[in-house]
Amino acid sequence: MPTKKATTEFWVKGLRQQLKLTEKVGSSYRISQQSGKCKLDVRYKDNSRSYATLPIDWLPANARRIEETVIAIAQYVAAGKTLKQAVELLFGRNQLAPEPTEDASLVDLVKSFDVIGEEKITDNKIKQSTWDGFYKKIRNKLIYVLSNNEVNNAKTLLKLLATVEMPNSKPNLHKGTRTRQQVIGAVSTWLEYATEKEEFEEGYLNPKFWTPPKAGSKAKKALMGHHSKKRKAIPIYDEEFIKLIDELKNQREKKAADRYIYLIQLCNVYGIRPHEANHLRVENINNKKSVFCGIAKRTGGGSSPEDRELYALHQYWEKEFELIEKLENNYPVPPTGDQGLGDALGKYLAKVDYWNHLRETRGLTPYSMRHGFAYRMHQDARYSSKISTRMGAALMGHSHSIHLDTYGMWTPQGSMRNTLDNLLNS
Repeated sequence: MPTKKATTEFWVKGLRQQLKLTEKVGSSYRISQQSGKCKLDVRYKDNSRSYATLPIDWLPANARRIEETVIAIAQYVAAGKTLKQAVELLFGRNQLAPEPTEDASLVDLVKSFDVIGEEKITDNKIKQSTWDGFYKKIRNKLIYVLSNNEVNNAKTLLKLLATVEMPNSKPNLHKGTRTRQQVIGAVSTWLEYATEKEEFEEGYLNPKFWTPPKAGSKAKKALMGHHSKKRKAIPIYDEEFIKLIDELKNQREKKAADRYIYLIQLCNVYGIRPHEANHLRVENINNKKSVFCGIAKRTGGGSSPEDRELYALHQYWEKEFELIEKLENNYPVPPTGDQGLGDALGKYLAKVDYWNHLRETRGLTPYSMRHGFAYRMHQDARYSSKISTRMGAALMGHSHSIHLDTYGMWTPQGSMRNTLDNLLNS
């Protein structure tokens, strides 16, 4: 029978297993097909049950949507909602999209987040893996915060997201922490996008209530917090970098080692942040292949360009490591979401004796690969007199002031004048 066959399909088995392993879902939530739609069966602690048919077609293409919907429903139920109320919150009583209102409801906000996420995936602004590895966590926290608090404006929402820890999670929202800044940055970007839409467009939020604080404002800086001490930029030197690659080649897990070698090569050769490795592409510009990074870096002080061109200072490294070819063929970096690549790299390098030596004697961190690019740019005689600090800032994807603040000890005085003299008098 068709129904019986559908329940044995691979995607269904995988989806059920994933839900079973998900916190607050587990084996209490079961899915099946009913009249071509997804049927949800919930079993409570007293063994009573509730049922609901979700307005989602029972198709492999909808597996991710089904998973996210069941997780959202489970969170609503855990917060005290009935199954019926949870479904209505997500889909409306008549299963129609809610009309935009001045005071957006929980369902308006979650729907807007989902809509804009889908748009960014479709437009290649973010990868599906980025959504699954990072934005899903923000979505779950968004639902948790909205379900347990009265929220009617952007400032309140951001403050709660910056301070409320998720249950059973390790505290990571202290002022200035990377996690806090990432959450505030990602949600602010979503709100900015949503409030710039036309009122009739899907995902729209009323700017009167949902416009986030401007980048660089006191309110935004307060939400982000700040580090008590600024971390010193310590570069990895060229000879150390080559030796590190050789040491990594001797690791037991060759597949994993190759992926981490590739990641540090990208970071050092192009000066990128670890998470940017998931957003690189190759384009032909004037019959030459150029590497671009298609992700913006947002901070309390502003943002980097949405799309920036990269440049390998040591072009022989670019050729030797076959980076262009690997990028064109989608050679994989470690299978970790964007925001976890830096941490994953640090954990992996901690297994390497030579790296631990560099870390203990010189204070190197995973960002030392990126710092190595900056050091090369401003200290290597082949480049230092020809590349201005403004050009260096553009290559690395941050503001000129941040570049000088971070790498000012390496930059020559009058570098802009030197650059112009070289260009105009050559």
